[in-house]
This record gives sequence, C-alpha cells and structure tokens, in this order.
Amino acid sequence: MSTAKTSESVIPKRRSSDWKNKAAASMTPEQLGILLNDIAGMAKHINRLTSLLMVNLGHGQEDEETYLTAIEAMAQRIGWAADMASDRIEGAGSAVYGDAEKWMMPPLFHYYHAAAEGAAA
Repeated sequence: MSTAKTSESVIPKRRSSDWKNKAAASMTPEQLGILLNDIAGMAKHINRLTSLLMVNLGHGQEDEETYLTAIEAMAQRIGWAADMASDRIEGAGSAVYGDAEKWMMPPLFHYYHAAAEGAAA
C-alpha cells in the first residue's frame, strides 16, 4: 500500500479570499474597535459567570468544574486577545478589562493586589 500523496488526495488550502464576502464593506477602525470591545465585554461576562457557578458547585462535581474551568479559560483568552487587538488599533477605543494579568488571574489575586496598593498609598 502506497502512502505517497497524489494531487487527488491532497485537500487544497483555502485562502481568506475564498470565503470572504466581497460584497461586504470594510470596517473602519472605529467599527472594528466597537466589535472587539463587544467581544471582550461578552468574554468578561462569561468569565464572571463561570466564576460564580464554580463557587456554587457542590463537592464531588469534578466534571462540572472541569467544564466551567475550560469555558472560563477560553473566555479569558478571547477577551484578552480582543483587548490586545483593540489597544493596537488607533481610534478603536480602550480595552474592556486590560492586560493578561487582569484577564487571567483569579478574583482573589486582584483583591489582594488592590489591598496591597491601598496599604502602600
């Protein structure tokens, strides 16, 4: 049995021009910023919701905690990426939540960080 690739067995790569809607107008930096801020805002809500749900889990619900942790991590990464992108587009507005530390560290981390800053002030 031969494992050599033939032109019939290779799936052609798709390029963005293959799927892009050519009739759609380009977005302005302001529109892109609004979109990215909306993505980051939704990710922030998902992140907060999963934190609240995990607090209310009972003992012995490891599967549910695993699912929620995965959803939380995805929301954090999506939100951080959207914030990072919107910060780098002139005219796009400001980040919803901020840098990776603000997105990905648990609420207790931020509580103690804020307390330490308050004590130092």
